[in-house]
Amino acid sequence: MATESGLLQASEILRPTGGLSGDQLLHAYHNMYLSRRLDDREIILKRRNQIYFQISGAGHEAIQTAAGMLLRPGYDWFYPYYRDRALCLALGVTPLDMLLQAVGAGSDPASGGRQMPTHWSSPGLNVVTTSSPTGTQFLQAVGCAHAGRFRARQLDQQPHDRGHREVVLVCSGDGATSEGEFWEALNAACIEKLPVLFLVEDNGYAISVPIEAQTAGSSISRLVQSFPGLSVHEVDGLDFPASYQTVEQAIRYCRGGEGPALVHAHTIRPYAHSLSDDESLYKPEAERKQEAERDPIRGLAELIEHEGIADEHTIFTIHHEVDDAIQQAVDEALKAEPPRRGSAKLYLYSPDVDPSSARFEAEPALTGKPRTMVDSINACLHGEMKRDPRIIVFGEDVADLTREQHLNSVKGKGGVFKATLGLQREFGKRRVFNSPIAEASIVGRAIGMAIRGLKPVVEIQFFDYILPSMM
Repeated sequence: MATESGLLQASEILRPTGGLSGDQLLHAYHNMYLSRRLDDREIILKRRNQIYFQISGAGHEAIQTAAGMLLRPGYDWFYPYYRDRALCLALGVTPLDMLLQAVGAGSDPASGGRQMPTHWSSPGLNVVTTSSPTGTQFLQAVGCAHAGRFRARQLDQQPHDRGHREVVLVCSGDGATSEGEFWEALNAACIEKLPVLFLVEDNGYAISVPIEAQTAGSSISRLVQSFPGLSVHEVDGLDFPASYQTVEQAIRYCRGGEGPALVHAHTIRPYAHSLSDDESLYKPEAERKQEAERDPIRGLAELIEHEGIADEHTIFTIHHEVDDAIQQAVDEALKAEPPRRGSAKLYLYSPDVDPSSARFEAEPALTGKPRTMVDSINACLHGEMKRDPRIIVFGEDVADLTREQHLNSVKGKGGVFKATLGLQREFGKRRVFNSPIAEASIVGRAIGMAIRGLKPVVEIQFFDYILPSMM
């Protein structure tokens, strides 16, 4: 028998699809509907020029909600991309947080109104801010996972038992998998066997470019099958129970220390790429109608009703509660003050240290024998690495020798200019190691490590090599 609210008692629910409980399915529906209605409201606000930009996550809500429900905010780490509204909502970012960013409010908790909309973040939830250059999140996520393992082993700051490793989730559309950073990240994650979960949300288009012109064979999961140690999963990202089960399997693989996983989720994009785009210019009406018929929110509502978990009244109640909550958030966001005048210069430089001040003036006191700049750099690195266990050094040819079993029979390289000679011998290969020859990978991974509190020192061999890392 149904209760007055339309819900069935737990004992009366035989087996909802996928083995999920009625409460789980209703929670998922609430989050998915909330995400869609926020998109709809922001579209209205943008057309009224009350917000600055709008790009929706419509059609991606099921796979994102599944990931958000399964992972652990504040323990796991998250590198979302600009469509990940439902994911961030499931992790704990609020509708008001999102709307404060959309209006550019000074009270925007992610950036104080400085970052463009859909670039949500939360230090407390371990959600790292989205970066506008697409694909840069991949390498930073790998660096974040590397730092997590380093901290667990070297600094003993979290449990490292099998099955309890933190997971780093990095999300992307199908278009960004064409970036070199995606492939460099997969390579590095597989070499190091890092617990990175790559979630590719494939809606078939990169703005107006269809998948067959973006990805060889039109399937990213087929292309990555040969990466050793990469657990590859493909799923209908519109089906919430299937998405939940697939993501759960991938997370279990990562937590178990087996290495990285990739989930290729097929979604739809029923709205245009953004409000700056008109999809009717390149999508036929029949294709758009077919996408609308596959809407994941409608599909989950039908499942909930078919399984007897809730009736139409319950679904209507959820809609009403969500719409009321969004209206309250909109009212508050539209009243919020913009960043105060002059605050744009905050945090560009240290508020406490002026490196050009007289505090740092000193006459040189020369002692000891003269030595070259490279020798001085080497001595400095030795001293600082002794002082601070968070410092790690990596890059192209910086180690004495990757195959440590031969260290006693060779002198060791230590960089093309010998700036890092002897560091590996003293501090070990976990703190000094060679990376693949991929400059973006070196710098991107260093950023991810720094986010976790490490102090990476990286070497790019020659200045001419720096350009691939500029993103």
